[in-house]
Amino acid sequence: MRTPKIGKFALTAALGTVLTLNAFPAEAAKPAPAAQTEKAAAKAQPWWTHAVIYEIYPRSFQDSNGDGIGDLNGVTQRLDYLKELGVDAIWLTPFFPSPNADFGYDVSDYTAVAREYGTMADWDRLTSEARKRGIRVMVDLVLNHSSDQHSWFKESRSSRNNPKRDWYVWHDPAPNGGPPTNWESIFGGSTWEYDKPTGQYYYHVFLKEQPDLNWANPELQKAMHDVARFWLRHGASGFRLDATPYLFEDTNWPEDPDVKSGAPVGLKPYNSNLPATRAALRGLRKVVVSFPGDRVLLGENAISSIDDLRRVYGAKGDEINLPMDFLYKDVASLNASAFKARIDEAEMKLDGFPPVFHFSNHDTPRQWSRFGDGLHNDQIARITSAMTLTLRGTALMYYGEEIGMPDLAPDELRDIPLGAKRKVADNRDPERSPMQWSAGKGAGFTSGDPWLPVGRSAATVNVASQRVDQASLLHWYARLLQLRKTNKALRDGAYVPLESGNAQVVAYARRDVDGNGVLVLLNMSNQDQTLAIEGFKATAGAVLMSSLSGAAADLRRPTLEPFGVRLVAFKGR
Repeated sequence: MRTPKIGKFALTAALGTVLTLNAFPAEAAKPAPAAQTEKAAAKAQPWWTHAVIYEIYPRSFQDSNGDGIGDLNGVTQRLDYLKELGVDAIWLTPFFPSPNADFGYDVSDYTAVAREYGTMADWDRLTSEARKRGIRVMVDLVLNHSSDQHSWFKESRSSRNNPKRDWYVWHDPAPNGGPPTNWESIFGGSTWEYDKPTGQYYYHVFLKEQPDLNWANPELQKAMHDVARFWLRHGASGFRLDATPYLFEDTNWPEDPDVKSGAPVGLKPYNSNLPATRAALRGLRKVVVSFPGDRVLLGENAISSIDDLRRVYGAKGDEINLPMDFLYKDVASLNASAFKARIDEAEMKLDGFPPVFHFSNHDTPRQWSRFGDGLHNDQIARITSAMTLTLRGTALMYYGEEIGMPDLAPDELRDIPLGAKRKVADNRDPERSPMQWSAGKGAGFTSGDPWLPVGRSAATVNVASQRVDQASLLHWYARLLQLRKTNKALRDGAYVPLESGNAQVVAYARRDVDGNGVLVLLNMSNQDQTLAIEGFKATAGAVLMSSLSGAAADLRRPTLEPFGVRLVAFKGR
């Protein structure tokens, strides 16, 4: 492996702080990051190694029939918008039949479409129309648990002798008659639920309405593989895998010595990432690769370190193709040093596998609200989007992110009654509000009463108004996505880590095999930062994108405005 030749940078901040940026020396990572990513880029890569995948919560994206609930035909209706935006694939959260104790993540039939979302014919039409537009469609596959209303579980709990009894995790009571262990559910309370008719407890790491499937049972594994085959035959380009760390438990059933202050509930040594999980994921991967078209597995995971994340790819890269990087997502504030550390470790310690960078999703507050300071939210949104979308690997977006949709405020939810459309109030409702297509009643999402309230921000924050405003966040995202596709360095090039020593500025480069590339500068402060760049052995090209109109392509002394973004093309010497 050769050391990356990006040159040496010396940057001087406005207050006189001298900052030195160097490509990481060879001994800092084995192999050196840029050389490593160049090697990966030199091979023919599947589409998903540099894709932008757009997550859609179908219930809130587009209602096509006026019942206040988004549906599959609504997604089809908006495919032209998604093509225009420039995404490569869409990931649909669960649309299976469900009692909706966890809004779809409690599945009562894995091979059907819930009536409120449409029919299998609607699904087939969606995938067909998406294919015509060059957009792939991914299914959210809930591996760890089903609904307690699934026919499998109804059979399993019917008697101890039922053939499907072992498809779920059952255990005798403790000697005192109580739960078998003191383990706690991720959603609170005991992870065991007593079933009086059969005199045993069943295990659920989430809600009691979500009993865990027993992946140690070969028949259950085969049934879940058949579920995957069903959707692959119906045009799915792959799966986002839900709750993969929890497929197996320590069957010695140890007591937890420190339930309250030990490891987080989702990272207990007895319930998370057990060795058998690795083999189960390899088995599912074999099913997916048996279909043509570079089908893919995108995975939710539970990790506490970059070494944990590396293991999720598999020792031979034969488990989850794209494990989501929650270390990056979970950076709590707009902190340049923290982000730079997370980005660099993803490049240096994942052995060249594509990182998966993202912020917002259906379980996480929207980034516009999370990082915004109340005054510069749009400018900050340009920073977070530029960072995620100029990095190597795969990027995830969440519907509405591209227009700066905020979370619903508490008072917007307070007076909304519960009912058939919204059976329970969920603490994740603020980030699941209807897509804001226009300023009118229903925000273009529905002609009826929406299942969750439309945010009051829809009056000014919506697709229709931003479409006609070239300076809008929507156009910023569209330009970023176009640049990501068309710029050789951003599409396939190496990531070159640059160390600024400045707690306010993130700086890195992307470089193609010819030595040309893009310098990325992100000012995460509310003050000007003037940078003096020395020894950069490259020639400045155009300013590809900038948050400041008319910014010069200056590689020696650029000035970044508060929360400024600069993407500058360069030619190697």
